[in-house]
Amino acid sequence: MDGDKENVVQAVVIMDTFNSNLNPICADKPTGLLALAGVPLIDYVLESLVAGGVGEVILFSCQEPSKVREYVKKRKGEKVPWTFTLDVQILSSETCQTMGDVMREIDAAGLIRGYFILLNVNTITNVNFAQLLEQHKQTCKKDKGAAMTLVYKEVAWDHPLISNNNPIFVAADGNTNKILLYQKYKIKCRDNTLSLPLESVLHHSEVKLHHNLLDANIALCSPSVPPLFSDNFDFQNRNDFIHGILINEDILASSLYYTLLKGNQYAAAVTNWKTYHIICLDVLHRWVHPLSIETGSFYQNSYIFMGKHNYIKTNSVLSRSCSLIEDVIIGSESHISDMSSLRKSIIGDKSLIGKNVTLQGSHIMNNVVVKDNCKIINSFIDDGCIIEDNCILEGVIIACGAKVNTDSKLKGNIIEKSLNDKNEKTLSKSTSESGTEWENESSGDGDEEFVGFEKQWSDSESCYSSDSSAESSLPNSPVPDDINIFLQEVIDSLARGYEEKLKCDYLILEINSSRYAYNIQLNEVNFFVVRALLSLPILVDSKNVLVTVKDILKFFHPVLSNYIKTKSSTMDCLRAVEDSCIKNEWLNDKAGQVIHLLYNADVIDEDSLLEWYEDLKEEESEIVNQTSLVKFFEWLNQASEESDESE
Repeated sequence: MDGDKENVVQAVVIMDTFNSNLNPICADKPTGLLALAGVPLIDYVLESLVAGGVGEVILFSCQEPSKVREYVKKRKGEKVPWTFTLDVQILSSETCQTMGDVMREIDAAGLIRGYFILLNVNTITNVNFAQLLEQHKQTCKKDKGAAMTLVYKEVAWDHPLISNNNPIFVAADGNTNKILLYQKYKIKCRDNTLSLPLESVLHHSEVKLHHNLLDANIALCSPSVPPLFSDNFDFQNRNDFIHGILINEDILASSLYYTLLKGNQYAAAVTNWKTYHIICLDVLHRWVHPLSIETGSFYQNSYIFMGKHNYIKTNSVLSRSCSLIEDVIIGSESHISDMSSLRKSIIGDKSLIGKNVTLQGSHIMNNVVVKDNCKIINSFIDDGCIIEDNCILEGVIIACGAKVNTDSKLKGNIIEKSLNDKNEKTLSKSTSESGTEWENESSGDGDEEFVGFEKQWSDSESCYSSDSSAESSLPNSPVPDDINIFLQEVIDSLARGYEEKLKCDYLILEINSSRYAYNIQLNEVNFFVVRALLSLPILVDSKNVLVTVKDILKFFHPVLSNYIKTKSSTMDCLRAVEDSCIKNEWLNDKAGQVIHLLYNADVIDEDSLLEWYEDLKEEESEIVNQTSLVKFFEWLNQASEESDESE
């Protein structure tokens, strides 16, 4: 039994950020209970840990630990999925003032048995933790002093999740990924130079330099990490730990490494209100899949997908004349009145939005009343607030239970109570090293910039990139058009349907909903449905692609029958097969087999096939000379001749 416990992957989640970046909202409640896209941060962490292979987690809470215990107890009572496989322990201390204090308490408690994962409750990710930890163990076999492997995501250099934090510069050994230099810098700082010690270059045959790394506060730790904090009381946070190890590597006999996430792995941290809003949009745009409000995560939330990344709870009420433009979530029992317009905004439970209200880039929590003729842009309004008629709010943060009087016009304010109590202040310049959500950074022209949820920032598309290619790094990369968005939504719908074995009738309704939302022509729908089927994520990692394709075609036969039923739609289908076999690596040299599967499934007919093949020859298609395709048409002609002879 003890041996089994030794093999369980452990994680430590620090429930406090030890800063005021999310105040006043998190001034009197744990950060882990702050809802993002309708789901508390603690749920994202616990769900991702379970999905990532973690079996035991220690939640260390300093602020309101009783509320954390109560929430975890409630979830266990509801028997949510993570309670069946995840052992959750909650530790607390009223004396801990920093992350370093927390690590010293954990060391004193002696609960860490070996290698473990260290992260914060504000981390949103879908990574495989167990796999990453195993990678760190392999590093430790080569370097006994390896204390920690830092996890980063490489993104575009001007990515908003980097530009809205102090980015980091990392220099590392190109062969081992051992960190040689770690330094934070400010993008708009006048001194834009960084110094790299000469010995770092001379003593290593290859040095990698990174300035576009996204830090999600995930670290893979050796058993030596807690004692290192205990032995060095000047290690107050993770930055102190990193700098201390790098400066005193020989004395402490410890070293640091880094690893980069790849592919569709997502990792980001809610460090301030700007990153809060960006990550919220990323969740809506399914970058954090499988953590999604529509894939069955988070306890089967009963949302209806309305197209253009709009989701509403089944018991919410929408007026016929209201508009959900894009990127909107509406919670349970909330009501949206006539002529109101919502864009890139989140509405919580039991909230009332009055008539002729404009919401853009804003977060409205639970039990909030926004009365008629209000305009709210790039703002956060906490539980129980009342916004009276004819108010204009821009870049405003309003704490729980506050009231804004009729005809108020506010820009860049923090409101902690009713304005009648005169407990209101203007967002001010940040002086902290980490940079807060209120930071006003001078543009150099002497004008005072807007603070809070900046307009140009919340208007931009979510641009989290799954790769670090040169194309994705271009500052002026084009926003995906409606066709590409439609294709992605069809892929997402079909992938979810295949995984959860949903009825094809429901999936057809979703596809049609997306079609009308993006004004897609019928011939384009036919093409992209087939294109989506041959681009499902399950095919990427399939060991036997053709067997998987056969299963997919069998499962989705009702979908194909709904769209591919005329001569023109059959030609759309065949053109989609051609396009997929050219663009999808997993279908390389498999065009003939895919066509054969469609032919056997009675999706396509012989006459259309022959006509399409002649078109391929005329257009000199890339696949026309594929061996599998040539053999298929030889077989088809032979079968046709034999059929004629028998008649």
